[in-house]
Amino acid sequence: MWLVDFFAAYWLVLKYMLYFAAVVILLSSIDDFFIDCYYWVRRLWRRLTVYRVHKPFDINELYKNPEKPIAILVPAWQESGVIGDMAALMASNFEYFNYHIFIGTYPNDPATQQDVDIVAQHYRNVYKVVNPLPGPTSKSDCLNRIIEYIFEFEKNFEMEFEVFVLHDAEDLIHPLELKLFNHLIRKNDLIQIPVFPFEREWYDLTNGHYEDEFAENHGKDLIVRESILGFVPSAGVGTGLSRNAIMKLKELHKGDVFLIGTLTEDYNLGYELFQEKMKLIFVRMPAEMEYVKTSGGEQRKSVKQQELITVREFFPSSFWKAVNQKSRWLIGIALQGWEKIGWSNSFITNYILYRDRKGIFTNLANVMAYILVISILLMNLYSKLTTDAWWFPPFIEEGTVIWYILIINFFFFLNRIFQRMYFTYIVYGARGSLMSFPRIVWGNFINFFAMWRAIKQFFGSKKTNTIPWDKTKHDFPVTVKFNKKLGDILSETGLIDQDTLRDALQEQKARHKPLGKLLVSKGVISDRQLAQAMALQNDLTYIDIDSDRVDTEAMAQFDRFDMLRYDLLLLKKEGALRPVISSGQVIDVKLEDIKERLAEAVELFISDERSIQALQKELLFPELTPVEFVQLHTILKQKMIPANMIDRILERRAEEGLDLIAACQAFGFLPEDQLKRIQA
Repeated sequence: MWLVDFFAAYWLVLKYMLYFAAVVILLSSIDDFFIDCYYWVRRLWRRLTVYRVHKPFDINELYKNPEKPIAILVPAWQESGVIGDMAALMASNFEYFNYHIFIGTYPNDPATQQDVDIVAQHYRNVYKVVNPLPGPTSKSDCLNRIIEYIFEFEKNFEMEFEVFVLHDAEDLIHPLELKLFNHLIRKNDLIQIPVFPFEREWYDLTNGHYEDEFAENHGKDLIVRESILGFVPSAGVGTGLSRNAIMKLKELHKGDVFLIGTLTEDYNLGYELFQEKMKLIFVRMPAEMEYVKTSGGEQRKSVKQQELITVREFFPSSFWKAVNQKSRWLIGIALQGWEKIGWSNSFITNYILYRDRKGIFTNLANVMAYILVISILLMNLYSKLTTDAWWFPPFIEEGTVIWYILIINFFFFLNRIFQRMYFTYIVYGARGSLMSFPRIVWGNFINFFAMWRAIKQFFGSKKTNTIPWDKTKHDFPVTVKFNKKLGDILSETGLIDQDTLRDALQEQKARHKPLGKLLVSKGVISDRQLAQAMALQNDLTYIDIDSDRVDTEAMAQFDRFDMLRYDLLLLKKEGALRPVISSGQVIDVKLEDIKERLAEAVELFISDERSIQALQKELLFPELTPVEFVQLHTILKQKMIPANMIDRILERRAEEGLDLIAACQAFGFLPEDQLKRIQA
């Protein structure tokens, strides 16, 4: 008899679970449906009005603005093996020049410091900041120490940054991001661009559910949030802040810029700036990029495609790592947000805050719904397979209120599937869209366990009054390896002594110039000696080159401006191997592109920059004067002009008899700050 009593009690518990889950899901679904409707009505209205008047933004306009000084803040705790690649790729890939990267490290994390030191010697604008306290403190504290260093940096060099950009150690950043911030910061105080996870294998449900959530959230939800309220939370990465915003936050926190004691300082700063009536925007910039492709000899074709200026990241593939990360978000946004921010006097503001916090309840209700469905199916299956099953009253009676609530919820569930599939398709294509449905279920279980962990951590922290920096271990998709500091190599090989190295490092900080180029300009070492030292640094081989060894036919298959930007030459094959020459390290994706284009095995070698440029002038740019060639090299190295415009500029130069600078300015490029750098 006890078994019957057990099932009766279990059936009663399920009944109350049903009421709770059905009502919570209904309220949440009505909320989500309103956001859906608002988005689609707004999108239709703008298509019928705004987009008929305004043409799509021309990405080339971003190059015509004077470059404001930009500071990039990257907190790094135990990021060895990641931070070096990330910083090197940033420093070599931005379509921008007037920026500096400040990386926050800790005294008890020497491996991360070593990675940053190596990159800082190679690039003129990478700086290591060491927190006075051992790590991990908190992300907010690390960012505050970086800001303190930046303020001292400004005093020492008598300058002020106008844009402050937030990034993490695993970010793969779009080359045009800084130009976009530079363009928009004049009228805005917080600029957030989309963040999308890297796509992994289709069966990786954990990473995949991040793909779906970010595709929908940064494809629809943030657009609606900005439209109806103007409160755009920072994602912590891909965020540009004006100087006014930084100084206002410093004033609000009595000296600190980032709020201590929260796990989501990015969310809080967005809300604080919103409360101060500052301008916050979310920008999905569909930039039409034009690429010049070469296939087979001299055949060239121009290809245009639309792409968003975004940040790409690796997110956890492990279930429990995802739980840890999401519990941190729940603590910071929902629980600490409720505690520290509270509620406002505005209905619309409270509605948005409710959306940010409702996960505390909906995560539980969603899993309850799965338990209910499974229990009912098993009970029905049992009653069908046996003749002695005990009979219980109908779980859901047709025509009752709960019956109609469940029907409505089913409709909303179908709508949720459609919305998720559509926005995932926009970013990740058909395969991602099809997999988004099973990933909804998987994601709900991740969110459920994250909720319980968040509640446990939050209330447990009341005893210690601290929540540790429970960071996520990061990966990075691109390799740019520097195995040793350049200064150490020059010293060990006897090219410079320790006193000369120490003085050069001090001067490097003042002049923002790579150590090697600084020593060459002072006559301490030659171009050839620098190249040989860089070969040792990158575990590559140095070789001398001349025009007889260059394969002009192979080079004709590549864009000559791209070759000039990266100081590249292709030598004649030696057996099955194609030697590729550069003046320094080249990111692996560039070598992979050469390998795929030629369908050959390639190997990177290093030669001195002066010899490479002399051959490039002779073989690739015979129509330019020596002065114009140097100018073009500077323009391409410092990304002053979009690559798709160079051919048109040179055509204009030839047709109208202009010099290179005048031809560039005829298209509106090279504002005064860039012109000074070319003429320096």
